[in-house]
Amino acid sequence: MAGIESPFVKVRRKLVMARIEFMGHLAAFKHEDFARPLTTAGESPLLIAHHLSTIEGIALKQLQDIQTQDNPQLDTLIQLLPVNVKTVEPPLTLDGVLEEMAVCRKELFAYLAQVSPEVWERPFIFSSWGPRKFYQLVNMLPLHDRQHSRQLITMLSTLP
Repeated sequence: MAGIESPFVKVRRKLVMARIEFMGHLAAFKHEDFARPLTTAGESPLLIAHHLSTIEGIALKQLQDIQTQDNPQLDTLIQLLPVNVKTVEPPLTLDGVLEEMAVCRKELFAYLAQVSPEVWERPFIFSSWGPRKFYQLVNMLPLHDRQHSRQLITMLSTLP
């Protein structure tokens, strides 16, 4: 049918809008504030950006597993990888993290673009949330970006 958008086109728009929102908030920080801890947990804007790209890489692997495994059972992304201030190697740089984010997003888009519309309904089981569908996992990614956009807003509000 003409005029009906593919699932990829719909989710791509959400992913792009959420990432633009995140990047806008990230750009509001001064250079000296990127890497320094701004929360009691030791999180920094740079660490949060790194976290987003890491989650996207894990999500891509999970999306591929959903399409290739019979009855896939996955762990919840948020439980798998909280923003972790203790395990980042090597030291993060703004350029490195931005490049990492771009590469992960490009890989995600390349994968999602080739997924046929009917398999967006493929089921899987999240260990903590029960039965879900492929498209629901994909749609968690822009929500995750927005969650961390709000975190950046909070961080900005604490700066002098």
